[in-house]
Amino acid sequence: MHFHAEHSLFFERRRPSWVAAWGIAVTGCVLVVNAGARSATFSLIGACGGAVLLLFARAGAQRRIEPALAWTVALVAVAVLGGVALQSDTEVIIATGARVLCGVIWILWLGTVVDWASLRELLLWLRIPEGVVANLDHAIMHGVLTEREWAQRRDAARLRLGEPRLPLAVWGALLGEGALHAFARLERAEESARLRSASANELAVDQGVNLDAVDVERGGQPVLEHLDLDLGGAEWLFVCGPSGAGKSSLLRLLAGLDGPARGMMTRLGNRVGPDAALRARLDGRVGLLCQNPEHHFLASTVSEDMAWGLLRRGAEVVEARRRCREVATALRIDHLLERPCHELSFGEQRRVALAGLLVVEPALLLLDEPTAGLDPVAAHELRTLVEESLNRTGAACVWVTHDLHSLPPQATRVALLRERRIVFDGPAAEGLSKPWLVRAGLAVPQGEERAC
Repeated sequence: MHFHAEHSLFFERRRPSWVAAWGIAVTGCVLVVNAGARSATFSLIGACGGAVLLLFARAGAQRRIEPALAWTVALVAVAVLGGVALQSDTEVIIATGARVLCGVIWILWLGTVVDWASLRELLLWLRIPEGVVANLDHAIMHGVLTEREWAQRRDAARLRLGEPRLPLAVWGALLGEGALHAFARLERAEESARLRSASANELAVDQGVNLDAVDVERGGQPVLEHLDLDLGGAEWLFVCGPSGAGKSSLLRLLAGLDGPARGMMTRLGNRVGPDAALRARLDGRVGLLCQNPEHHFLASTVSEDMAWGLLRRGAEVVEARRRCREVATALRIDHLLERPCHELSFGEQRRVALAGLLVVEPALLLLDEPTAGLDPVAAHELRTLVEESLNRTGAACVWVTHDLHSLPPQATRVALLRERRIVFDGPAAEGLSKPWLVRAGLAVPQGEERAC
């Protein structure tokens, strides 16, 4: 829509809704009159008026207008010259070209006063169903993320080939891989939506988790085997293991996204067996933080994304905003509430994704590599924020990592996973000793270490 912020669909600062309403009303009137005008002079006057407004927008730092305007003028000029070359009615061609030019210029100007955030508020004010607006918001959010990923893949290909222009065959592979990744992200986002909108069974009083001889399969292949595990309320459990050991699969089981193929899971007072459907496995008192924070985003701005789960569970808008601001202040992201999610740094995205879970006060918090990709300072701050939040709510926590240097001070109990099985479950001081780390595949035996 406009051309100033990092992405043209969003302003750097949100504007009042009346600005968007006024811009849409004026532009709509001009377009209607311009479409019905049979005078090229009127259309050209309208185009000049729109151009003046665009110049004012340019003076107000709304940049990148010139390329779009130049392409518009060029296309209109080509159409006029083409019509003349084909010996068509010159007056009709000029009048049509003037109308097109006027319409495009006014639409470009509209993009300097309206962005998606203000348009979204206007749609809700017009009583457009909230579900429709939410679906549009979700589509725009992931469309922006997909566009950014395509740009990153393009730049990577340029660096590897050492050429600014990529062959057509390369573009096909880039677009195809980007589209596959976009579909995978949407699938994960849909899982996040199911978890964040699931209803909570408030009648159950047991806050613990018990796994009794649980096997998990995916696509007919085993991903976890013969799990026995007990977790008490308000207890911290740290799960460590090499890549591919089954750590993320364990979290998906505890979250209810995957069900046991054999055995029984009792979670927060509810029994989940092999025949339990997805709806029965999900519980709104469980929060899962995935490795990629982009998989959590269900709305385009931080404030809307944080409130998403609360609103789906029946909270009033005013109450949802109050709770979101409280959690944002506690996580020190209140200055990001009006920012588009795609413009956040990786560390900011992690905090926002975590805030979207903590705002619904889960009784069981599942964290999948929460400090991966963060610098030491950001990792320390995230650990501190999680500790403060869980101390306040009394929730249990399962913290999964393969980085033994990122464990919080609460790491008094650890479970080691290797090849789909738990090989150790007990005190952290024993489990993180060299012999057990070697057995879990997290350390190199002494002799091999010297050989390296």
